[in-house]
Amino acid sequence: MPRMAADDRVSTKVGGSTLKSASVELAQGDIVNGRYRLEQFLSSGGMGRVWQATDLDLRREVAIKLMHPGLVATQTARERFLREAQSAARLRSANVVSILDVKVDTERGVPYLTMELLRGEDLSRRLERGPLSYAQTMAVITDLCAAITEAHAKGIIHRDLKPANIFLLEGRLDRGRELVAKVLDFGIVKSLAIDSLEHAHSSEPRALTMAGTALGTVTYMSPEQAEDAQNVDHRADLWSIAALCFECLTGKRAFRAKSLAELIRETGGPRVVPSNIADNLPRGFDAWFARATHHEIDQRFSSVAQLLEGLAALGKTQAPSAGPGPSASLPPPSRSWASDANQIDINELRLLTFKNNVVNEFLDSGSKYFVVGSKGLGKTLLLTYKRSLLHEQYQGGDERKQAAVKFIPEGRPYLDLMSDLPSVGKAEITLMSELHSCKRMWGFAFRIAALSHHAGVGAGASSDERDELLRIAAPIRAMLEGRKAEPTVVVKQLLALSFGELKQMLDRSESFLEYKIRSLHSPTFIFVDKLDQALRQLPRQAWIAMQAGMIEAAWDLMSTNAHVKVFATIREEAFAEYESDIKANLHGATTALRYTKRDLKDMLEKLTYFYERVHLRDFVRLDHITTTRGARGEQPFDFIYRHTLGRPRDLVIIASEISRNRGAPIDEQLFKRVIRETSAGMLVANVFLEMRVFLEILRDRDERGRFLALLRNDILTAEDLIDVWCRFHGFEREYYELHGREAEGVYHPFRELFDCGLLGVVVRDPATGRRSQHFRQPRDAVGGSRRQLPPSPHYLLHPALQALVMQLAGGGGFVPFRHVVIGHQQPWPSYYGRMIEVQRELQRGADRGDEDSEDAVFDVLARFDGHVGAGESVEVARHLVAATSAFAELTTRLEHRGWDDLHLALLELFPARRSVSSAAQVVAAPERAVERAAWSGDHDEGGEDGELGGPDTTMGPTHRAAVAMLLIDIVASTEFVEHHGDTMLVEFLRDIRDVLTHDSHEAPRVIKGVGDGYLVVYGTVSGALASARALLGGLEDRSSLRLVVHWGDVHVGAADVYGVEVHRLFRLEKVAERARVGPPGPVTLPTPGRVMLSSAAVESLPREQRGGFERVGTFRIKGFEDPAEVWVESEPR
Repeated sequence: MPRMAADDRVSTKVGGSTLKSASVELAQGDIVNGRYRLEQFLSSGGMGRVWQATDLDLRREVAIKLMHPGLVATQTARERFLREAQSAARLRSANVVSILDVKVDTERGVPYLTMELLRGEDLSRRLERGPLSYAQTMAVITDLCAAITEAHAKGIIHRDLKPANIFLLEGRLDRGRELVAKVLDFGIVKSLAIDSLEHAHSSEPRALTMAGTALGTVTYMSPEQAEDAQNVDHRADLWSIAALCFECLTGKRAFRAKSLAELIRETGGPRVVPSNIADNLPRGFDAWFARATHHEIDQRFSSVAQLLEGLAALGKTQAPSAGPGPSASLPPPSRSWASDANQIDINELRLLTFKNNVVNEFLDSGSKYFVVGSKGLGKTLLLTYKRSLLHEQYQGGDERKQAAVKFIPEGRPYLDLMSDLPSVGKAEITLMSELHSCKRMWGFAFRIAALSHHAGVGAGASSDERDELLRIAAPIRAMLEGRKAEPTVVVKQLLALSFGELKQMLDRSESFLEYKIRSLHSPTFIFVDKLDQALRQLPRQAWIAMQAGMIEAAWDLMSTNAHVKVFATIREEAFAEYESDIKANLHGATTALRYTKRDLKDMLEKLTYFYERVHLRDFVRLDHITTTRGARGEQPFDFIYRHTLGRPRDLVIIASEISRNRGAPIDEQLFKRVIRETSAGMLVANVFLEMRVFLEILRDRDERGRFLALLRNDILTAEDLIDVWCRFHGFEREYYELHGREAEGVYHPFRELFDCGLLGVVVRDPATGRRSQHFRQPRDAVGGSRRQLPPSPHYLLHPALQALVMQLAGGGGFVPFRHVVIGHQQPWPSYYGRMIEVQRELQRGADRGDEDSEDAVFDVLARFDGHVGAGESVEVARHLVAATSAFAELTTRLEHRGWDDLHLALLELFPARRSVSSAAQVVAAPERAVERAAWSGDHDEGGEDGELGGPDTTMGPTHRAAVAMLLIDIVASTEFVEHHGDTMLVEFLRDIRDVLTHDSHEAPRVIKGVGDGYLVVYGTVSGALASARALLGGLEDRSSLRLVVHWGDVHVGAADVYGVEVHRLFRLEKVAERARVGPPGPVTLPTPGRVMLSSAAVESLPREQRGGFERVGTFRIKGFEDPAEVWVESEPR
């Protein structure tokens, strides 16, 4: 803990450096040593801070670890930092992070090391979501043991193995395992080789750690390391591995000690029995753990290999455990879900707080004071957590030092009596609407509050000071004389004064309070929270200015006296709206809460395990949800996410309601009903209250109900918005045409819906041209009711709002569109517009009473949706439906009945085919994709009927022919989905298809979707190679695709190709080095980014084209009678 002398500065980084050294801290955008640009803060450890950076010389992403500024001047720490780099660099293990560079920044004198940038999460974050299975644990421990074995072989002992130092790579399924781990942070290693070298060159051996000092994290430390860290051997790491394994399998720490003395006592007593902590452990684990952590060192495993062998043997006797099925009963929840941070026990904050990079930065940094975010993002939870960490840090010393540190308020941050604001008049409202005045009030309030908690500091010590005190109003003067107060209470007292009294007191007391606050030398922490909620009855400008004035006054106070620190929350809408000269200075001190969809899913997984003691999948007990009104299905979390506003609190509220219903079997219908009712009844109602200061129409419940009752569909056009506006305001359309188009208030109910995140728009990505849906997210600025809506071909009601409107309509006047999935970031394919128009025409003709035609239309739409959902291209699906007898009968009926508008809308969605022969093939096999058909209406490279060109396109569906086959497979597709999402995978596949159909020199005969790629048939190998090269040429990362070309006789169907040669093609793709016949050659498998060919494919090429290939070797391949040769295209130069 920092020494609390007069010249000290208060440390606000838990366990970290002081503000004296903060001036050399680097920030985003800074360039280290003229080469590495800092892009994003990742984490902080005992020795340094880790950033994602760009290597400007090599144009690649790296991780860079910068030594903590507070340690730079310490020679011992600098040597230890160098030792980490030296130790890690000596290791050549796939399970140790690779060190790329180690130097000292010449400008700032800060040592740094650069490493490979890893994608994924550390083990501590993964364990926050619950324990691992035995198989997952074995994967992690196996990799950990591989790394430590390499280290021990080189005389290196890690001494700080813990979950935070083990990194799980994202999506690494290429090794046949779910989890792949790498060891990080060799900052406190004991290197036997280096120690020996130091001893050889010195008359007195000098350790980098004081003799007898324990290094490492207490929870995972062996008792001998706790007693004397300098005299441990490799078995200290074995103890840590055992403790890690215990935590992976049980979700609990094996040892709970928080100090070395506690650890020695705990490890010297009876050992914890793992089976008493968790069920479903492998048989024999209790005995394995008891041996691994035996009191006597000699009774433990003697090596990493022996320890791992013993753990692996347990799996041979483990019985597989089955998770609960859809109707299985679950144990009762351990506690009720808490949607407000004030309901959470402070001792449970560590277990509940979800930490992404943004959260870690706030908790770890010594220069972050303000938390910015919309309602429901967890600002209070984070502020409370920060307070508890600081309290642990500063209350751990002797009583004198504890008494010197002040926390205001003395309890946890909470909403005080500010909500009981006295009635204020117009003058006070005007005052609170001015940023400068608000800043002065808060500056006064902070100083009074800080001085009131230090007895005797605020009281007048001389006659002059007593005279100064008399200028301050009596209730506030009492605070300076010993009555403790909080800043919000002081502000309330100020607002109780008349405008003249307030201004006079602020003017007269300014110099006196400035002198007093500068004389304060004891650490003082002030916390302000939920100010937005306390001020919610104020007009918008006052609501913004009071929050902005608060953080600017806090910043000024901290600049005046570095011993006083103010931590506060502020609504994102207020922070984004206000303007000020010093606002730019606040950004570096501000943490803006941001959560990705992946973050929210991990957060819900973690909270589910905490509250329910089961994983999310077992809690929901559903694998798949059929989405609204016949559209394609989705994962349960995706369904939940679409019904939220992208906030953690929304997830907690919904999960709480699911928990309430867990006594009954949860089927899909109950699950969807709970989600919809909860989102409609609680989330939507809450957001109107939270956004009250920004609303004019929708803040009134009756007006809001009257407006929502006018909505008839969940997807609206601009004309629909105009119609609703006219009816809501009671104006004729003629009035709108004359006056409404330019009027500021024309759309305001819809603008307010948009600002509340309940009305979405369709946006186009300028980079890709693709359209998607966008609903205002918590991080987006608020436009306000006087600004126009973003232009959009369609406006979309949020799924939660849809559920509310359907309740208001009683299932009558509101009709949602079918087969359209609405939600933030959901794609908006071009056919949605035509599908919606078909259903609009159905609604317009509802008075016809033609239920048969209506049923037939929805049947056609369902067929189309089914084809697209099964992976067919949109164009193929359209032509498949158009070629069915059901569609022909429907269009004939509509034509006979004169329903022309609906007939034309259907023909626009399902255009009639122009090729009679192709249509005949589709009718013969109506449910199969005819990939030889026209791929898009804009494609004009084929014959006159739009069919794909190329040799011999008239082949029948059962003709046998010698063809070239190109197999395209996306490498690590699971990693791709986890990183980018299912939608991006579909788009990637679509892009591949576009290249194949539009950019190929030779048009393909057949394109067939297979797994995570395509099987494409060409007339020549040259054509297949040209397409493969076109694909690779358009990729940033050529290794993301695996391409194989083969030649052979096959049967060609309308959309398929089959025969023994097709099976051989797939076998070729799987060939690996272990199947090689003979010694290795100059080229070894795999060959990422290069096309692989069979010998048959190479031999079918004209002789003059065979020069660009290299022979890999001969391999035994299943399906080939004899060993087969494999070739690869030469690397591009």
